[in-house]
Amino acid sequence: MFIGLSLYALSSLAWSVDEYRIDYHIERLDSNGVTTILQYSDKMIRDEHNVWIERLNTQVHAHAEEGEHAHQSFDHAIQWLQKDKPSKMKTEDEAFQRFYILPDEKMRVHLKDVEQEMLGMRSCWRCEYSLIQPDLLKHVPAIQSHAGVQHYQMHQAGQSLNIVWNEKDRIVERYELRRPVQGYSKVFSVHKMKSPISTPWIQTEKYSERDYSDFSD
Repeated sequence: MFIGLSLYALSSLAWSVDEYRIDYHIERLDSNGVTTILQYSDKMIRDEHNVWIERLNTQVHAHAEEGEHAHQSFDHAIQWLQKDKPSKMKTEDEAFQRFYILPDEKMRVHLKDVEQEMLGMRSCWRCEYSLIQPDLLKHVPAIQSHAGVQHYQMHQAGQSLNIVWNEKDRIVERYELRRPVQGYSKVFSVHKMKSPISTPWIQTEKYSERDYSDFSD
């Protein structure tokens, strides 16, 4: 179990905090000719050492009956990513811890690296912080740049990729991946919120902590 919370990551005063709304639209064509459309929105709050991802407009379901806690659903759970302290070892990316946050239960659930991999999650801090792997931009031609925002575009092997990148904030503003032959497209847009925001991970300091494996069958 990951024990304790790092004051290094909990400081709400040392780092500037930003809030974003991310709107996703994903289409998939199956072998029966049926197109499935998936639309959802996330709220992301981040500073240099924390990323908080919260699904918007989710339906509230009744709590499980007593004794069913082992089957807790994390489908729409808040995720909190907490960067580890800098290591003396030089690595390509920075290590971090991932938690599911359950506010109603006042609980945080720690996921080990192998559990994140099993769930298809990225073990890449920069990917989570910026919403893409920034190194991808080295392989996509830049076609336009204005006021710190760069537009990258590529057409190759039956697919097209468009990325609008905010260099100052180190985040994607718009991402479009389309594979027409396969009937697949993934589009998301990112909007920086103007309203004042708080640092929600601070409230988890007093939460109880469990391991994700505690909830497996």
